[in-house]
Amino acid sequence: MFTEEDLIGSWTLQRWQALKNTVPAGFPMGDDALGQIIYSADGRMSGFLMRADFAKARRGTDAKYNTSLAYGGIFRVDGDQVIHDVLYATIPHWIGMPRMRTIAWDGDNLLLKTAPETSNSGTMHEHHLVWKRVAD
Repeated sequence: MFTEEDLIGSWTLQRWQALKNTVPAGFPMGDDALGQIIYSADGRMSGFLMRADFAKARRGTDAKYNTSLAYGGIFRVDGDQVIHDVLYATIPHWIGMPRMRTIAWDGDNLLLKTAPETSNSGTMHEHHLVWKRVAD
């Protein structure tokens, strides 16, 4: 059982791995992806993910979902789930929708797992993101 207090603070991305049909299938933004997620005591959250080479992108080019991703809103914990109620996002169809993540511990690190989604081809996709708490 988890509480909101377990998540409060700033976290840096350690690893973001995609799975297809429960089998590891690579790293959506590279094995050196960067990111942070912040949970505040007032119930707000924000997250940002990017390719490590994103900063080298040429000025004036459009950012694509596979180069960076950001969203924020409010959060709550229900059992072993954290629900992110998205108010702002770089993916328009996420706005106004809840994004649910299963919470687990990976040693001292936070593991957030996306809910499995099945594509039109029948392939099940999910993502595992490992976060390390920023030291005080």
